Amino acid sequence: MRTFLMTTIAAVGLMTSSCAQAGATTDMSKAEIEELVRAYILENPEIIRDAIIKLQEKEVVQEQEINRESILAAKDALENDPRDMSIGPKDAKVTIVEFFDYNCGFCKRATPWVEEAVAKYDNNVRVVFKELPILDDRTKTSRIASRAALAAGRQGKYTKMHFALMEHKRLSGDIIRQTAEDIGLDMRKYEADLADASIDQHINDTLQLANRIPALTGTPFFIVGGEYISGADIARLEEVVEAKLKS
Repeated sequence: MRTFLMTTIAAVGLMTSSCAQAGATTDMSKAEIEELVRAYILENPEIIRDAIIKLQEKEVVQEQEINRESILAAKDALENDPRDMSIGPKDAKVTIVEFFDYNCGFCKRATPWVEEAVAKYDNNVRVVFKELPILDDRTKTSRIASRAALAAGRQGKYTKMHFALMEHKRLSGDIIRQTAEDIGLDMRKYEADLADASIDQHINDTLQLANRIPALTGTPFFIVGGEYISGADIARLEEVVEAKLKS
């Protein structure tokens, strides 16, 4: 409500200022001009609505442009970090980058589409996985799940671990460890890799990368070329991917 009022005041102020300048050559006082503007607005209140809508549309376009510029500036880190896990050909026509948290319900909702994307698009897409355990303060298991998946990746079983963890509604330390055993990891190596500080550094670097993109305030967050899709909006995601494949 406060934002709405401030925007309205600003719109009225701009109109009053413009009218005052236009009437500078007349004998009307500023107060008389303001009264005319006020009367006109009361008779035609829709002009305030239209002005606010126009301003909001302009702000959305500006925000989108800022985010696209941020994404393009970080393109190499987004798509080509050798530490990241991925599925699909490295020379695929389209690269999809996904930021996710293993305890994020919307991430789990998008997972079946992500898992099938490479086959769905005939090996023309590649999916890069970005571990972003932003729910860890609440869940206490998001970060350990990310570490566990990356540790599994060192044994060539990242995707098995990733998709298995995504199947669980709620993760606990015991579930994460049991999942590691179930997919057949060498548990001695797994434990050693889990404690490796470089895995934590990888996750920290991903968190810092995410902070460079203003729109990235939650998970899942997908990036396809210079476009971004916030949330599990599969219809929009497919629309962007298919458009990129055509171009």
